Amino acid sequence: MSKVKKRVRPTKEQWHELNRLLDDVVKIGHTNERNCRCRKCTKLNNYSKSIGLLDKGATDAGRWDERKLATKHRHEKDAIKVTKLAYQGCNRKEIASKIKRSKDYVSKLAVEFDIEIQSK
Repeated sequence: MSKVKKRVRPTKEQWHELNRLLDDVVKIGHTNERNCRCRKCTKLNNYSKSIGLLDKGATDAGRWDERKLATKHRHEKDAIKVTKLAYQGCNRKEIASKIKRSKDYVSKLAVEFDIEIQSK
């Protein structure tokens, strides 16, 4: 016979704190972002896990979304690096070697984020 996990009921204070964190997330407009990694969303996610409202199954269901989000964050970080190097006058090949990515990837970022890179 398997053990049935009893539902954890947060205290009144925990509900107030959760609602306060939720209000913060709504204020910044992240109502539809499932796996956002900003400070407010992370606080809300960690707090709900700590009081037992989110279990492992609920967070594993969005694994694919997390991968897509991680890729998006990596592209944004790389685009910032590419932009800085492009303003310094580097060409695609130099940028690719400096950020340790392929020239095609740099070209893809340039198109995606509308970055102008000089050709020497």
